[in-house]
Amino acid sequence: MSMVNKGDSTLPIGSLLMKHKPIAVKRKFASRPIYKVALMVGDASAAIVAFILGLWLAGWSNFLWNDAGLVAGFFILSLTTIAFFQTYHLYSYHYLFSRKTHLESLGKSFCWSTLTLILILFLFNTANLWEDNFYIFVDILLVGTVVFLILSRYLWRHLLDFLMAFGIAFFIVGMTGLTCTEGIPVFMANGLVISICFSLAVILISIVRITLVHVVFNKWLRRHFRRQVAVAGSNSEADRIVRYIVDHNAPFWVVGTVGPKSNCGLKNSLGKGFLGELDKLPNIVSQFKIDDIIITDEDIDKPTLVSVLEFCTSAGINAWFPPKLLPIINIKLLHDNFCGLTMFRLCSQKNTWLFSKIKHAFDALITFPMFILQLPLFLLIALAIKLESPGPVFYRAQAVGKNGRIFTMYKFRSMKVETGHEIHKDYVTKLIKGEITNGAGADKPLKITDDPRITRVGKLIRKLSLDELPQLINVLKGDMSLVGPRPCLPYEFEVYQDWYKRRVSVRSGISGLWQVTGRSEVSFEDMILLDLYYIYNRSFTMDFNILFETIFVVLGKKGAY
Repeated sequence: MSMVNKGDSTLPIGSLLMKHKPIAVKRKFASRPIYKVALMVGDASAAIVAFILGLWLAGWSNFLWNDAGLVAGFFILSLTTIAFFQTYHLYSYHYLFSRKTHLESLGKSFCWSTLTLILILFLFNTANLWEDNFYIFVDILLVGTVVFLILSRYLWRHLLDFLMAFGIAFFIVGMTGLTCTEGIPVFMANGLVISICFSLAVILISIVRITLVHVVFNKWLRRHFRRQVAVAGSNSEADRIVRYIVDHNAPFWVVGTVGPKSNCGLKNSLGKGFLGELDKLPNIVSQFKIDDIIITDEDIDKPTLVSVLEFCTSAGINAWFPPKLLPIINIKLLHDNFCGLTMFRLCSQKNTWLFSKIKHAFDALITFPMFILQLPLFLLIALAIKLESPGPVFYRAQAVGKNGRIFTMYKFRSMKVETGHEIHKDYVTKLIKGEITNGAGADKPLKITDDPRITRVGKLIRKLSLDELPQLINVLKGDMSLVGPRPCLPYEFEVYQDWYKRRVSVRSGISGLWQVTGRSEVSFEDMILLDLYYIYNRSFTMDFNILFETIFVVLGKKGAY
């Protein structure tokens, strides 16, 4: 690990970084969300004006103002035009500087909005059929859902878009039915009128966006919207990224490099200066008003890397790094975009308290019906365990939860009773200390595969990952979440390095990023990094992706022993 001298002692860089409290940096105009507010107001205004204009041209405007509920429903309908703008990053700083990328994203968003409007028209025009053939529609919906889930494995990138389109369509139809006192008006189900309104909205929104983004922001006010960037590293990757920013005239200003003095220059970066060593990072951020840090140093050790990332997220700075720095992360699931470059981003977690509360409520809402539906399976597994070997149905383990709190974790018993934990304790201790690795066999699981303590029923339920079903009880009790780092046992926690222990800063989960990307085939340190990546970037979208991927991991029996 890189070391620095301070007084008479020598301290790791990571320790020095962690001694600094989060700093309040006065940001430049570039980092303020003024452009986002301006774009959102412009988009919404253009959509509403276009729909009102379309209604007037079609001769239906007199019907609109007779019902306040209808007015509200019509305005919501008009905003469907821009419903997918956030999904396609049309308010993201990294997608707006390129005219081609911006227009492509705009076109994709309008395509999904078109599908949503088609669904709305379909639901309006088949209302009577729904009432007369309710059970047939339910059967079609169930079959369609199964088929969709199968197909979504190959079209997974569009899964959320499909669900969002259906959700918006049902919401608008439901709200219109509730708020309109005189029944649903004819023009709400008139395809021609809606098509005219939508076409006008596409044209007007495109004109407003091109003017704001490519004229006002990217030409007239461009210098006010550049973000300050520092590069932690001076290798060829750093040089490539800096050259890309300069050549593509991206809205960033590379201030200089951070790292060891012995290797601080960039070959082709137009003379970017050396700002200081990593232990000076808090002062550098404050002095140069850094908004983003790009980490490219492949020789940085993992504890220092984690310390740098944690400092950046606590100080409200975006930390970016290329895929080769952490090749274990599944790019399909997690990649981000840095002005056209595929990179990973860690950002500061805002409103974490609110997110945790909503996540807890969501877990309970989803888990309770799952638990009820799986009670027959619970009884069947319990009966099989009892018939094969004497002992309790459940295995109760003391596990380390959020902030180091001990809780009782439930699993179906898959081992013979009174067999002890010495085999597992010895193995996992060596694994944590790095004494067990894949070696030459890259696909060899880092897990005990032929444990003599496991029963025949235990082997089956482990292979199908059914032994962990009772952890739904832990979710309902609030000890665990559906998604999060896997809980560890106390004797594992005792041999953790300090930076490992940051994985217990959130509630443990039944499934997690490690399960869907590497499971038993990655090293322990890589597993920790995956957990930390989830903690830094957790969101409902990521949770949904992980839960969805978990289905196929379980069906494929990946990493289960």
